[in-house]
Amino acid sequence: MNTHKFTFSLLPILALAGADAAAQSVSIYGLLDAYVTRTKSGAGGVKATDTYTNRAESGGMTTSFIGIRGTEDLGDGLTAGFSLASFVRLDTGQPGRSDAVGSVAADPFWSRDSVVFLRGRQWGGIRLGNASTLMFGQSIASNAFGSSTVFSPLVTVTFIGSPLSGGTGWTNQIIYDSPVFGGLSFNLAVSASEGQGGRNTSGRVAYAGDPLAISFAYQQVKKNPLAFNDGTSANNTKSWQLAGSYDFKAVKFWAHVGQIENDGTEAAPLNVRYNVWDLSTSVPVGPGAILAGYARRRTSDAVAPVPAAAPAGNRQRQVLTVGYDYYLSKRTDVYALAMHDRTETYAAPAPGHAVNASATNFSVGVRHQF
Repeated sequence: MNTHKFTFSLLPILALAGADAAAQSVSIYGLLDAYVTRTKSGAGGVKATDTYTNRAESGGMTTSFIGIRGTEDLGDGLTAGFSLASFVRLDTGQPGRSDAVGSVAADPFWSRDSVVFLRGRQWGGIRLGNASTLMFGQSIASNAFGSSTVFSPLVTVTFIGSPLSGGTGWTNQIIYDSPVFGGLSFNLAVSASEGQGGRNTSGRVAYAGDPLAISFAYQQVKKNPLAFNDGTSANNTKSWQLAGSYDFKAVKFWAHVGQIENDGTEAAPLNVRYNVWDLSTSVPVGPGAILAGYARRRTSDAVAPVPAAAPAGNRQRQVLTVGYDYYLSKRTDVYALAMHDRTETYAAPAPGHAVNASATNFSVGVRHQF
């Protein structure tokens, strides 16, 4: 056997294999976040005295997740790729963010992200699948506390226990992401109805500069009517949000104003508008930053009474958070935060009465990216 001929005959194959491997990239990625917290809470008309609870929880500054993603260079500036990511609760080891609550099902396994995409250098990109909404993406990119559904004042008053239906992510999405033109970009998204009431639509336009950034997002939700434990329901909400930030280098500010309009359902129509605004800041100090933020959601429209124990307040919610985030490395940080959450609820039984509730918590946690 001529070993020289055999070796040389393999060279083209090895070269092609090397080129193919170089054009593809698949990786495991994720973020794990755990914290301990002590909460003091009480509510007039609900509890006569304050109560204290100590807990170990998952996902303080960022909801913990693990995923796999990949890209392939198709040439001529065209890239294909995918992302699959699952939420995980570090405190219990369970998948998803929570178990089923009322008629709201537990998270499917790939609930954080399950998309495939094509992206071109000249024309932008198309994403298909389950992904975050454009409004949620704008919110988490433009406040001092990022994507925290626990501590971010903006995120909690807008998305958590909120009259805004549709949640933070939509299934069956088709999303177009434009290229960036001199700092300007836009996005369009639609979530197909598939026999679930109606389709969801959203749009966003943004300018990202230095030191100024500004963006505007709008969405309408008609899909997946939900019935909540307090007896209310919503499947037709319209909302908008204007976001802006300015970086003075020594300090950075973010601000938002927006509105949520809840039209209820065909069986129980509503016409309630909630105004939302927030202000947050980050001040670099040493290897970390001091963080502070305040947000309020309020309506002056008439609302139907709900059980006094219903979360988040149907008239008003105010959240204030301050703390320090210390970076041990580019991938690992520890944080210490204090948060005050106050709600006003128009409570049952009819004809209704006002119930004010508040809670204060002190938390420390650690976050690691990989």
